[in-house]
Formats: sequence, structure tokens, C-alpha cells
Amino acid sequence: MRTDPAAREKVLVFAPHPDDEVIACGGAIAAKAAAGAHVVIVFATDGSRSHSAVLGIDADPSPAELAVVRRKEAESAAKALGADPGEVVWLGHTDTLLSASSDAFRAQVLRLLAEHRDVTEVYLPHDVRELNADHRLTGEGVIACLAELGLAPRLRKYVVWDEDTEAAFEFTNRAAPHREPSPTERLVSVDITPWTARKLDALEEHRTQVTLYSRAQTRTVVPEPFLARLRAKRTEEFWIDEPGEDA
Repeated sequence: MRTDPAAREKVLVFAPHPDDEVIACGGAIAAKAAAGAHVVIVFATDGSRSHSAVLGIDADPSPAELAVVRRKEAESAAKALGADPGEVVWLGHTDTLLSASSDAFRAQVLRLLAEHRDVTEVYLPHDVRELNADHRLTGEGVIACLAELGLAPRLRKYVVWDEDTEAAFEFTNRAAPHREPSPTERLVSVDITPWTARKLDALEEHRTQVTLYSRAQTRTVVPEPFLARLRAKRTEEFWIDEPGEDA
């Protein structure tokens, strides 16, 4: 009996906030999980300030209440993708304020990667091209920790927060990158058609982000035009720096 190569893989997915894992690479997660890979999903922040930062809503839910709800949503989303909710890791930094605890974040990532030295593939925010501070600092921290440990898994860098996203959310939280993108990296598009249904089911599990969860809301946290484009997409895009290799 032939064993699928993915069954021997260990895949780590780093997401700045709960829902970024679905938006950026939900199809990839579903495909890897279905093929038997060991998938670990790591959230840098607690998601507690999506309503206060983006919508100006500080009660019903409060940030503390929202953090609890979003943890449950992310675990349900992992299950919808076919991943093990028990393999969801929370690093617990305050949403929108990762810059204030970046040293502690990197220490946690070092410990986590040391426990998963056999990791074969890592999905992470682009450490240069992402505009949002939480996103870019997540990617930057993971890249630095991989280098420190001498680990060289395949990297699949994604961009969720570009200028179009920033405009759609009407929210800015930037941090300038420390370098230019690699001149040899290239963007690849991956067909996720077989996994689209699972991705969209997982997206709906993030109810606080895609529905009018609070009575004070007049729009969803993730804007409807953004959601419409996401629901219509049948591809995911990743930056890779491996000439001649598909994602």
C-alpha cells in the first residue's frame, strides 16, 4: 500500500489573529489534514480587540469576553478544516499590540519550534509584504527563530493585510519592515477548489468576525466586500523562495 507523502509531514501554521488561518490558507490546511499530515495551528494574539479597534465597540462583548469566544471559534474552525482542535496553540498576546511584547513572542516561538524540529512546512505571514503590524511581526519573529535554531522547512508566506484590506477595514496598524523582499521569491497560486467548502465552513465558525455579533454593530468586523471576494476565490497565494518548485 502506497503512503501519501503528506502523511509524513508536520505542518505549522502561524496566524496573527484567529480567522487569518482560514482567510490565508484554509484550503491548504484542509488539504494537508486530509492527506494525513500533522497540522499545528499557532495564534500569536488573542483576538480580543477586533471589535474595539475596528468598530469602536468595547462592551457586549468586552475584549476579555471576546477573547474567550474567539478561542472557541478557532477550535471549531480547525475541526471544520479537518485539523485537530487539540493541536491549536495560543501564545496569548494582546490583539493589535504584538509590538509591545515581541521579545516574549519570539521566546515562545523558539520553544515551540524546538519542540517541532521535524517540521517540514511552515505557513506564516510575509515578514516584509504584510502591512499590519501584528501580521508582519508574526512573520518576522518566526523567520528569526527558524534561523536561530538552524531549521529550514519549506516556507509558504501569505499576505492578508495589503492596502486594499486596510482600506476595506478602515483600520491602520502599520510597522515598517526592516528589509526588502527577497529578489528571488515568487508568488504561486494554488487551486483549492476541492477544499473550498471546508474553507468556507471554517470561515463561518468565526462568527464574531463575519456576522453582526454585537447588538451595537452596523457592519461585520471583516467587511462584506472583503468576504464576498474571499467566498468567490478558488485559489490561495503564497510567496516562496524555491526556484522551480510549486507550492
